[in-house]
Amino acid sequence: MKKFITAIVALLVLATLTACGSKAPAGKLTIGTPPLNGDFVAGWGNSAYDRIVRDMIYGNPTYDYTDDGVFVLNKTVVKKEEVTVNDDKSKTYTFNLHKDLKWSDGEPITAKDYVFALLFTSSKEYKDAKADNTGTRNIVGWEEYAENGGNFEGVKLIDDHTFSMTIKADSLPYFFEVSYVAASPYPLHTWAPGADIEHGTGALTFGGDTPDLGKVAEFVSTKERFAPTVTAGMYTFVSYEQGMVTLEIDPNYKGDFEGKKPSVKTVEVKNVNSKLDVDYVLAGDIDIVTGVVEGEKIEKASAAADAGKAGLTTYERNGYGYLGFHNDFGPVKDNRVRQALAYLIDRNEFVDGILGGYGVTVNGEYGKGQWMYKENEEEIEETLINYVYDTDKAKELLDQTEWKFDSAGAPWSGTGYRYNEKGDKLTINHAGSEDNPITDLISSDLVGRFEKGGIELVVDHLDFNVMLDYFYNDEGQQEAALGARKYHSFNLASTFAVAFDPYYSYHSDYYGTWMNTTQTNDPKFDELTEKMRDLDPNQKDEFSATWLEFQVYWNEQLPNIPLYSNQYYDIYGANLKDVNTTPFYGIGRAIIDVKFK
Repeated sequence: MKKFITAIVALLVLATLTACGSKAPAGKLTIGTPPLNGDFVAGWGNSAYDRIVRDMIYGNPTYDYTDDGVFVLNKTVVKKEEVTVNDDKSKTYTFNLHKDLKWSDGEPITAKDYVFALLFTSSKEYKDAKADNTGTRNIVGWEEYAENGGNFEGVKLIDDHTFSMTIKADSLPYFFEVSYVAASPYPLHTWAPGADIEHGTGALTFGGDTPDLGKVAEFVSTKERFAPTVTAGMYTFVSYEQGMVTLEIDPNYKGDFEGKKPSVKTVEVKNVNSKLDVDYVLAGDIDIVTGVVEGEKIEKASAAADAGKAGLTTYERNGYGYLGFHNDFGPVKDNRVRQALAYLIDRNEFVDGILGGYGVTVNGEYGKGQWMYKENEEEIEETLINYVYDTDKAKELLDQTEWKFDSAGAPWSGTGYRYNEKGDKLTINHAGSEDNPITDLISSDLVGRFEKGGIELVVDHLDFNVMLDYFYNDEGQQEAALGARKYHSFNLASTFAVAFDPYYSYHSDYYGTWMNTTQTNDPKFDELTEKMRDLDPNQKDEFSATWLEFQVYWNEQLPNIPLYSNQYYDIYGANLKDVNTTPFYGIGRAIIDVKFK
C-alpha cells in the first residue's frame, strides 16, 4: 500500500498558498439525479444519490482515499499518528488531532467527537434504530460493547485532541488494514447535549438533555438523518424540499487531505426526469448529470462537447451489472443450472440494447476500472469461461442435473419444459424493478430464450425497495414481511467499495444474513476470501494473485451471472471546468475541484 508522506511544514505552506491564491466562493451549481431517498446520515442504507449529499456535508476522516482509490493518512486532520503492535498481536493506532478543526456552527471538533461517533455507531441502540452497527466489528471489545454497552475496550479517549483504536489480533493481517481505523466525527454537542466522554476509557457519561444512547438514536434516526443541522464537510445542509437538496459552502471547513477547499458557493442536488437529464444540461437548466450509460445520450453529449457547448468526463465503472441468485434456493442451488442460464443469455445484446455499445461483457465479479483487473487483464481474458449464447451447451449442462425429464417422466426430448423425477417443473421466478429497461429486456427476450432450454421464466416487476427486501433475505426477515421465499433471481448492479473485500459477501459465516446476498455456503469461497484478506498492506502482488484465483473460481461457480461493466459519462455545462470524477471519486467528492470558467 502506498504511503502518502508530506512534511507538516510543507502542508502548512501549501494551505497558506491555497488560501492566498484562491478566489472567494461564488455561483450556484445544480446536479441532476433520479429521486433521492432523503436520508443523509450513514448507517441506514442511503441511495447513491443521497451519498452525493453525504460526501459533501461530512468529512475530516483520519484516513481518506485518493481519486485512484489509495488510502492515505489525512494530515489535514491528524497532526501525529503512532502505531503500536501489542503483546497479544493486536495493533493500536493513536491519533493526535490538529486543534483548528471546526464544526459548521463554529464549535471545535475534538477527539471526543471521534470517540462519540465510534461509540454511538457501534451501540445496541443504533442497531435498534435499524442502522448497521457492525462497522467497528474488527476493533477490540466490539462484541461485548455492541451487546451490553458500557466500555468499548478498543476505543480510548486519551485527551481532548488524542484518541486510539485497537484492531483485534485475529483481524490481522488485513490488506486494507487502515480502513479499520478510518474514523470520522459526529457532533457530540448537538447529537448528545449534556453528555461527555471520560478520559482514559472513552466511556460515555450522560446528563442534561441526553439520558442515554437511546435518546441519541431516536433523535438521529427520526430527525437528524433527514435534515442534518451541524456537519463537518465542504458544505452545510440548508434544506430538502420538493425533491431538491440545497447546500452552502462551509467557511469553517479546513480542507481535504491535500488542503483543498471547494470554490462553488451553493450546490443543489435536484430530482430530474432521467430520460431528459442530458437534455436539461444541454439546455442550461441544470449543470451536471453523472453516471450516464445510455448510448443515445452519450452521443448527443459528445456532439455538444465537440461543438464547445458542453463538457464530459468519462471513466470505467468500479462495478458491474448482473443477474443475482440465491444459491441456496430452488433450481439455482445447482451451479450447472446457473451456468446453463448464462449460456441462454445473449449478453452482448444487453450491452448493445441497454448501453448502446458503451460497455463490455465481463465474466467475473469485477469492474474494468479496478487496478486488480488492469494487472490481470490478460489472464482474465484467457482463463475465465466466456459465457456466450449457446443453447446446445445450456442443454448439455441441464441434462447433467435433476431437471432432465419431461412432464411424463421420460428423458427431456428438446421441447416443452423440464421436470425432475418428483414432477417439479424447472421454473425460475425472477424479480426486477419497475420502469427499468433491463427488466423490460428480460421480460421480452429471456422468456423465449429460456424456453429453448426447457426452462420456464416468470418475471415480476416490483417496486425497487420491495425487490430489495426479497433480495437481502436477512435471517428470515423476508418471510416475516413478505411471505415465503419466492424469487430465485434479481437484476441489479453494484459499485464496489474502495476496499474490495468479498469476505462478507461470500463467506459462510454470513450465510443467512443480508450481507451474503447470494446465500453462498461453500468452503472454497471461505478459503479464498480469507486468503485474500489475510495479507499485509504491502503484499500487493500477493493480493492481486489471490484476487485472480477468486475470480477463476467465481467464474466456474457463477453465484451471479455478470452482464456488463460499462463506461460512466458525467455531462456538464460548458461554463464549468475541472470536473475530475473517477471510478472512486463521485461528484460528491470531485465537487472540491469544480470551477466556473
